Amino acid sequence: MVNSELIKTLSQLNGVSGHEEKITKDIKDIFEKYCHNVTNDNLGNIIGLKKSKNPDAKRVMLEAHMDEIGMMVTDIDKNGFLYFTSVGGIDPRILLANEVLVHGKKEIFGIIGAKPPHVITNDEKGNTIPFDKLYIDTGYSKQEIEDIVSIGDVVTFSSEFRELKNDVISTKSQDDRTSVAILIDIMQRLSNTELPFDLYFVAAVQEEVGLRGARTGAYSINPDFAIIIDVCHASTPDASKDVYDFGSGAIVSKGPNIHPVLVAKLIESLKENNIKYEIDVDGGNTGTDAWSVQITRCGIPVVLFSIPLRYMHTPIETVSLEDVNITASSIATFLSNVKKVEDCIC
Repeated sequence: MVNSELIKTLSQLNGVSGHEEKITKDIKDIFEKYCHNVTNDNLGNIIGLKKSKNPDAKRVMLEAHMDEIGMMVTDIDKNGFLYFTSVGGIDPRILLANEVLVHGKKEIFGIIGAKPPHVITNDEKGNTIPFDKLYIDTGYSKQEIEDIVSIGDVVTFSSEFRELKNDVISTKSQDDRTSVAILIDIMQRLSNTELPFDLYFVAAVQEEVGLRGARTGAYSINPDFAIIIDVCHASTPDASKDVYDFGSGAIVSKGPNIHPVLVAKLIESLKENNIKYEIDVDGGNTGTDAWSVQITRCGIPVVLFSIPLRYMHTPIETVSLEDVNITASSIATFLSNVKKVEDCIC
């Protein structure tokens, strides 16, 4: 079972897209407890292998990305304030008054400053402050900060892990560290199960800046099919209708990005095992690593599971542990009942 402590451990690690080396060792150490072999590829993906005893074993890939959105220092002004840009999709509206960590020669705590309402002009009222007007205040002078921080250093949100009521948890980076926690949970569930196929677990890099790590990982593994785990939008009072309530269970995508036979077999498994699920209709690009994996090499059959997530790409991303564990159970149950990989895709 995926517990809150595992998600807390993973989410509190810092690994902005392109700088995942800060978290690679920690995640690799966990993979090595359950996999026969764990490697890093040239881009930085962590690839764990649960080896089958079948000499003619096919290959199946489970993937979730381990990178997170963040920021990067672009300038240091005469008073030591740090200016920055985003890495990945960040709405500047959520940045004001946030606490951050600047990853220079050492980690420095900072806050993103804002003009108090007493001194803003009428023209500024109600307007979003653009990135080039936002700054980080660390309390250091220019001379002091330049000894520690350089242009191009990354910045992450500094948010505490919080447990809400009804097994709901909130913290940064649940997109997609909670899915990495699901990978680890599946490793544990299947650790004593002999599978007729080689099972690869991939914690991929650079999803937030172009679905990059999943593409190189899938290219090297060349799986017969792949299961991608990511997040989707959960319901809030101001959300659109295309969202999912907490407690919806496993969210399974259908659409041109998804292999029709594989998803049909998967849904059949969910029904047979009385596992709660809902269908997410994606008429085009799912916006996930499933999009890049599908067209790797000569094409790879993929399915996509999504975890309902509130407040995506903010420091307070929020999920229900019920949905997390239903998703983990769905995938582990399906895989443990696969007799022949070929039957899942044709």
